[in-house]
Amino acid sequence: MSAQPSSSIINPSVYLNYLSTEEATVYEVGRNINLATLGALIWDILSSLPDERKLIQGGRGSTVLFAYFLARPSALAMVILTVLEQTGPVSDCRLIAIISAVFQIISSATASYLFLRRVHAVYFGSKDVQHAFSFLWVAVICASGLLLYDAIHGYSEIANTKHCIRQQHWAALPVAFGIPVSFDCLVYCAIMHKILSTHQKGQKKGWKYYFCRPKGLPHFSRAVFEGGQQYYLITNGINWTRLSFSTNSTITPSYQVMLSAATVALTSAMACRVYRNLLIEALNEVQMDNRELTKPVFADGQAANVSLSLPVGLPPPEVKSCTDSEGECATFTGV
Repeated sequence: MSAQPSSSIINPSVYLNYLSTEEATVYEVGRNINLATLGALIWDILSSLPDERKLIQGGRGSTVLFAYFLARPSALAMVILTVLEQTGPVSDCRLIAIISAVFQIISSATASYLFLRRVHAVYFGSKDVQHAFSFLWVAVICASGLLLYDAIHGYSEIANTKHCIRQQHWAALPVAFGIPVSFDCLVYCAIMHKILSTHQKGQKKGWKYYFCRPKGLPHFSRAVFEGGQQYYLITNGINWTRLSFSTNSTITPSYQVMLSAATVALTSAMACRVYRNLLIEALNEVQMDNRELTKPVFADGQAANVSLSLPVGLPPPEVKSCTDSEGECATFTGV
């Protein structure tokens, strides 16, 4: 009996048949990371719903609250589209990549905005610092906007399998990833320096004070300090890893962006968690009595803008949280 001729590709609709061994391995690992990221982000959103109910009940809408409620849903949409690119079926890979890049830009911009407003609050009396960081925030948006070019020219369909892959290197990708990382570093150092220089006068300082919990901070200042540490130390590793991948031209194009969805999801989730915890911490400091906290004020007169409101006709509350060791107070007052 003569053997029937066999095709070189038994299952032509399987996308892995058209990738090299290295590309296929990276593709599968990236898909698994994105699926895990999707589940983790959905869990984070659902688990924070009780706290978000408190935020909604706490006062009127504001740009900060709008950014908070936009950061994670846009990151979720980006992760879903990234998973769809790798699981299919996708009829237009370029269109999906463009929409995914738009959601990534929105998530990065809103998450960065939460920390921009924190810098504005800490440096309440310094317009130059506020304007400088506002300019840097605009630079973050512009740099993230470069991802649109990558989405248009870098993604294509794998044969006719309705699965998408990034197949072209792009020299400007490190800029799109690097500017947001630099912004995070500057925000962290600026806030830590302001808090430490205000409340640690006369004490010996060093680089370790930026990463260790200093003694003698007022309650609210300590919450700001620890929130910044929590965000920066958790997101720093994945941000720099993604940046290092993007600068390595010897790896495959899909390898360069393998951690993009995970990075966007983690940074948005942590930015929202830090903002949410700080605001709830401030709200818990106030005996409400049908009043609502509007703006916590630091001991040196710097206001932390949390943008809540008072009911009409009620005088603003004022509450002080003092440390026993140095007598410093963090005053909470409605304005």
